[in-house]
Amino acid sequence: MSNGVAPPGSGARPAAAGRRSFSESEKRRIVEEASQFGVPVSAVARRYKIGPRLLYRWIEDFKPTPDPTIPTFASIEVTDAPDPAVAAVPSMPSSAPVIVERPTPGIEVELIGGRRVRFERDADPETVRRLITLLEGGGP
Repeated sequence: MSNGVAPPGSGARPAAAGRRSFSESEKRRIVEEASQFGVPVSAVARRYKIGPRLLYRWIEDFKPTPDPTIPTFASIEVTDAPDPAVAAVPSMPSSAPVIVERPTPGIEVELIGGRRVRFERDADPETVRRLITLLEGGGP
């Protein structure tokens, strides 16, 4: 049983009254447990009788820093198969508005279902946002 006093020569600081001290290996083990998929950080913190904020700090402290010299890429897959999410979107009625494409560069937005809308380069951003919201069925 610990009395809050570190053994001589251990190099550890004595814990404040009522506070526990965790070694780096214990912290890493707790962080590893809290990092498992589906495990709530708050549950792990309760199990070890520590505050969730402290556990989040440990998680941040032990997060590996990426090497800036090594490029990272997102993995992608290119297929000819149709996207099932797009296929699930009901098709537009034949009375859908026709969008005229212009050869001048501007802003092009692909909507749900593959429809595209183009705006002039100097279009007002708020107007663009509102129109896209309306076309996507988001209301006024």
